Amino acid sequence: METLAISLPPATSATFHQPAQPAIVAFVQWRPPRPGFYKLNFDGSVHHDGSGRASIGGVIRDCYGSTMLAFGETTPHAGVGEVEARALIRGLDLALQNGCNRLVVEGDDLTLVRLLRGESEHTRIPWEMYNHIIELLSWFQDVEVQHVYREGNQAADALCHEAYRCSNVWTDILPEEVWLKLEDDRHGVVHPRFRRPGMKG
Repeated sequence: METLAISLPPATSATFHQPAQPAIVAFVQWRPPRPGFYKLNFDGSVHHDGSGRASIGGVIRDCYGSTMLAFGETTPHAGVGEVEARALIRGLDLALQNGCNRLVVEGDDLTLVRLLRGESEHTRIPWEMYNHIIELLSWFQDVEVQHVYREGNQAADALCHEAYRCSNVWTDILPEEVWLKLEDDRHGVVHPRFRRPGMKG
């Protein structure tokens, strides 16, 4: 009987890689100001979908995390930097009107924060707007400007979104979504910050 020899190719192995998971780079939480100070958190929202929508939001809280007032208002469409600056101006105006003479100002627009702290001359806002902010800051007895990651600025962000439903200044009963974010902050909830593709730092 004739034997038929068959040559088989060497076995190949396939390596399957799990999709890369975003790495946690920090844990972020809102921190209250020290006694005697209030803290203003501000944010701006700009839609680039052709709708022309933009809004500003902010909240002023005391050293116990209690809310003194919050605002969320629509605003004319503009660049993100300018809308963020409008949110800051509105918040500073309200703080002065309500006697918050010692204030910590906190936002997630690093470009604006570094400009106001004198750490950079790079700006995304008109110099007239910059000068107006500097003038407002000069009216406070004591004021500090600092940066926070967006994960620690969620209450102000929620107020921006609420503005599309109802522009308002709240001093008592807040919208539920905003109230929940404020309660998270008051109880010290920690939020992970993930490194996303293309993200720096």
